[in-house]
Amino acid sequence: MPPVLRPYQRAAVDAALASLRKKKNGIIVAPTGSGKSLLVASIAKEAGGRTIVLQPTKEILEQNKAKMEAFGCRDIGVYSASCGRKDVGQVTFATIGSVVKRPEVFKDFDRIIVDEAHGVNSKGGMYEKFIKGLGLQTIGLTATPYRMRSYNHYSGNRVAESRILTRTRPRIFSDMLHVTQVGELFDQGHLCPLQYQCVDGYDAAEIRSNSTGQDFDESALKQYNEAKGIVDKIVASVRMSQARHLLVFTMFRAESARVLDQLGRYGISCAEVSGETPKRDRERILADFKAGRIRCVVNVAVLTVGFDFPALDCIVIGRPTKSVALFYQIVGRGIRPSPGKDGCRLIDLCDNVRRFGRIETFELFDQNGNGMWRLKSNAGFLTGADVTTGENLETFVKKPKDKPDGGTTVTFGKYKGKPLSEVPLDYLEWGVGAFDNKMWRGRFAKEIRWRGIEVAL
Repeated sequence: MPPVLRPYQRAAVDAALASLRKKKNGIIVAPTGSGKSLLVASIAKEAGGRTIVLQPTKEILEQNKAKMEAFGCRDIGVYSASCGRKDVGQVTFATIGSVVKRPEVFKDFDRIIVDEAHGVNSKGGMYEKFIKGLGLQTIGLTATPYRMRSYNHYSGNRVAESRILTRTRPRIFSDMLHVTQVGELFDQGHLCPLQYQCVDGYDAAEIRSNSTGQDFDESALKQYNEAKGIVDKIVASVRMSQARHLLVFTMFRAESARVLDQLGRYGISCAEVSGETPKRDRERILADFKAGRIRCVVNVAVLTVGFDFPALDCIVIGRPTKSVALFYQIVGRGIRPSPGKDGCRLIDLCDNVRRFGRIETFELFDQNGNGMWRLKSNAGFLTGADVTTGENLETFVKKPKDKPDGGTTVTFGKYKGKPLSEVPLDYLEWGVGAFDNKMWRGRFAKEIRWRGIEVAL
């Protein structure tokens, strides 16, 4: 019998189908644990025709394919070298790396669905090449519809921020089709409670940033972690925990090795998973972890998107991050419900919760009712804010007294020859942040102010 959709799932599917009828690309925001695989299968089935579903990994492909089979669909193709198959069906599940150079195979398809759509870089890369090459309507699904970027702000400072995908330019997804708020899922009991334990004495603002401002300088981070005794604090957190399954996030393999050595001396079964772990070893370690034969896995910069282990009941964050998406994905590993699990302990050693807030307070909202979406939490704005200082980059300002000269003709770019008053808001917003020319930056900024939009000038 096909799965029955919850009300928020039904609303998300209906929004996707309506968008397909309007021939628009858009995003469905589906938090971790909301049943994203079920949404993918439902959209593909109810839309009819031929659909290619793109996902970044074999593991996610297999999850999505299983949901499609649960609907009774048998005409399913798999086009993925990592799965050892390259065949097509009415619905074809593919990893992007296997199809990016073979768009002709899918020229007769009707649409594209992209799972983990935050991986789509509209400025280039495999997704952009494949989607634009085929020219098919595209629906994206993700729990984190934002990407980081850095640029020279018109204030004169170099800033890094997270930006909603529908507010980037160029862009592939034009609309937010449906948003399921993560707080709603907690309130409705679809996600298990989090118990936060935040250790004081770590201030990420003291760590030097790298050249982009989007992350920490590795050398500075290593020195800071050593000075703060992060390895010893990880070991102490694991030793004192009563949890059955502990997942530790670290930044460096050297730290991981020391953690494993110390935990081994205390007789705690543990193993490391990193980007260098051979595939077979990784599969064996994770199977033993899920079976309880290994109590603690120390994970170096992996096991975020696509790692599904509902029984996980403790996460130790032994690294800082500037990425709200990465923070959410880390915490999201522990919020799925499981029989006998009454919650997940989140031990933050590196100042992440203070900076980003509690994820049950994360809220996506359209600040002006015109598609200018932002993310906020109990800690403040998480998109449209400098990731280092937390400064709001979209400060409210009053309309100027004098109306700008909307008749000024744009002399360059996509809207060359158009009066300034006819230029779309998203292009104006992009220009204010991207232009080097102070005159045009000022003209664009004044036009934005006149339209009453929250933007720093």
